[in-house]
Amino acid sequence: MAEPQTPAPDLAQALVVLRSPDQHFLQAAQNNAELAQQLAHFDALGRGVAATLNSRDVEGGGWTHSMTPARWGNVRVQHSDGMHFEFRHHASHRKGAAGRRLEVKTGYPHEYSGWRAEPITVSMDRAPHAIATDVLRRLMPSYRETLKTGLEEARRSEAERRARIEANRLIEQIAPGIHGIGGLDPRSAPDRDTSYWPGRAHAPEGLDAMPVGGRVILCPDASEVELRLRKVPTALALELLNHLRRHGTEARLHGAVPAPRVIVGELEGGGGHEGQELPRDRRPVPTCRSERRS
Repeated sequence: MAEPQTPAPDLAQALVVLRSPDQHFLQAAQNNAELAQQLAHFDALGRGVAATLNSRDVEGGGWTHSMTPARWGNVRVQHSDGMHFEFRHHASHRKGAAGRRLEVKTGYPHEYSGWRAEPITVSMDRAPHAIATDVLRRLMPSYRETLKTGLEEARRSEAERRARIEANRLIEQIAPGIHGIGGLDPRSAPDRDTSYWPGRAHAPEGLDAMPVGGRVILCPDASEVELRLRKVPTALALELLNHLRRHGTEARLHGAVPAPRVIVGELEGGGGHEGQELPRDRRPVPTCRSERRS
């Protein structure tokens, strides 16, 4: 049996920065000279671009690089805060200089669906510092502008997700047997927007179920829900509607209806129509708003 080959220093360095390579790819890299050369080339490119960005203190430094285990060039130069550039060689089938161009794309949060910086192309034969300069001049300005929006959207999306998790936690404490769409275990999707619970007639034996089944749909930030109940007995429906009516009445009694606007220092009075004087015995005693505070 042949002894396993020790990879050349350039290849060994490149293999270290591969993202989750399988054993088959690692063996291919050591046995295929063309693949080994390609990996070493893109490792040097990514390492050099990251070093240039760090030396220029771009975004305060903190740039590194990694590669995708693929038979075509794919290197990522990433910043510690999530900003990153992808250098991809998709033009190898083209002839001449056109076949030596790299597409440079920018990275955004997964949830972001807005405007993105337009990709550029650079020659893969240029020095890494020259490629880094090109990226900073042609791509970074629009990337910074659009990434700011992307990060804000990501933060908002995460806040909404946490709000749904908390709302679902509270709902699960009230509605026994609750599950997601298709019987999904709620623990596997704590941030889901739709949940179902069975009514007493369809609940598993031994479950202290709700009188009727239903569905609750959360809006993205869980500030409102759509509640649907199935086969509700008329008496129970009337009781629920009456509860909602009482809730509205109590809200008004507790000051939900805004009080009339009063200007500080003006005289308060009542009765009569505009321009019509009341009889003297029916006139209210003027009271100053500022005096009433004392």
